[in-house]
This record gives sequence, C-alpha cells and structure tokens, in this order.
Amino acid sequence: MKLLFQSDDYGFTDAITDGILKGIKEGIIRNTGLFVNMPSSKRAAELIKNIEGISVGIDINFVAGYPVTKDPNMLTTLIREDGHFISSVEQMKKLSKPIDQKNILQMFDEDPYDYEEVLNETEAQVLKFIELMGRKPAYIHPHSLVTKNTANALMKIAEKYDIVFSGKAMRNDKIHMVPCDWTPKPFSIEKQFETNVEDNLYNALTNCLNHEYAYFICHCGYVDSDLLSESTYTIIRCKDLAAATSDKIKNFIRDNEIELINYNKIKEILG
Repeated sequence: MKLLFQSDDYGFTDAITDGILKGIKEGIIRNTGLFVNMPSSKRAAELIKNIEGISVGIDINFVAGYPVTKDPNMLTTLIREDGHFISSVEQMKKLSKPIDQKNILQMFDEDPYDYEEVLNETEAQVLKFIELMGRKPAYIHPHSLVTKNTANALMKIAEKYDIVFSGKAMRNDKIHMVPCDWTPKPFSIEKQFETNVEDNLYNALTNCLNHEYAYFICHCGYVDSDLLSESTYTIIRCKDLAAATSDKIKNFIRDNEIELINYNKIKEILG
C-alpha cells in the first residue's frame, strides 16, 4: 500500500509548527498545509521550505486569525466587526443539520460565505504562500468548514494556478480515504483526553491494507496559548503527533511495506 499521510494547519501557531516539524523529522508526515495569515506563518515557511521529500501545500483558512485581504469591505461574510475571521464554532451554530463525518461539505440552509469574497481571499492566500515560500503550493486544501461556495472557490483557484485540489484526491476511486471517525465536531476537551489516537490509527490502517492507495489527514502539533485563543481543537493535536511518531505506527508501516508518498504521486494519479 502507498499511504499519503497529511498533517494540516502548519504555521497556525509556533507550537503547531514545531510539532509538525517533529512529525516530519521523526515520524511519518510527508504532507502538510501552511496557514499563511498567522503570526507564525513566516517562521514556519522558513523552517520547511528547504526540507526535501515533503509536499507543502496551503490550508485555506477562513476561521482563524485575520484575512490576507486588507479591505474589510471585500469580506463582509467572513469577518467580525474587529476584522477577525468569524470562528468555526460561530459558523457551526448556523448548520441546518449535524456534520456528517463522511461528507466533506457542511450543509447550511443558506451558505454563510459569499462566493466572490471567498474566491478573492483564497487567491490572496495563494499569492501570500508564493511570497513566503518562493514557489506554488503542492496542493490546496480547505480548513475546518467546507461549504459549496468555499469548495467551488478553492477549485477555481486551483485550476487557475495549476495546483492539485485535495478534494479531488478525496473523491478519487483509486484513493481510499482512511476513516477518522474518532474526531467529531464539536470535539469537547474531555473527549479529546479520552481518545486513543494511536490505537484508532493502527486499527484504521490495518483495515485498509488491501487498498493500493490510501489517504489520511490528521492535525499534529503541540499546544500553546496562541492556539487556545484560536481553536477548540487542542489536546488531540498532541495525541496525533504522538501517534505519527510512535514506534507502534512506524513499525506497522515498515512491517507491512507501506510506502509513504507525497502529492507528486497523487498528481500522477489525478492526471
């Protein structure tokens, strides 16, 4: 089996950055998406841009920090009065039905995001990535909430800049999405403490060995005060990192001759 192991939110905070770097150097992370709008983004880009064998994509973020687009009049459906993005917790209160873990799209009675606004902010973030990294993203990936308008905007910008859209990989018949059904939304801190990521990941990978290609997404990192002010997804990141660097998982990868791949291989499959 060939496994694309992806850890999202690189550059979210310094603690997330440092955790993902550990997962790359000591574990099985071969793909990660950069946040470009956070105080840690520039440092994160400098630390990863010259590491070989890693696909660095972009996680398009509409829920944490402040937008790259400077004119607030262009982002009326994305930001609060203080200019900060509207958080995912606030947006989820508008959901018409509970989130389906098997469906990437979150279903609202009315899409909370204006298409043109998210299109413009998506392009601004891609251009910021190019400024920080000196190259295009290896892939483009949504962060947290995905609606019809945000998905369509990401696909449009991916096509414009000839970037792989991760959603196509998720829906490709040749690539099996390894289920991650232990991370509900919302995910209380109590449940995060109780969750055994290493065992869950081991079992999920075991059940996927008959597939030629598999794709798994997690959120490795450490926790710092900056993360606590921006996200409710906290302790589970430390557990994701522990699993991605654990001997149990690394030995499983080795013993089953699983090849860890990046988006270069995915791009070949998608054509």
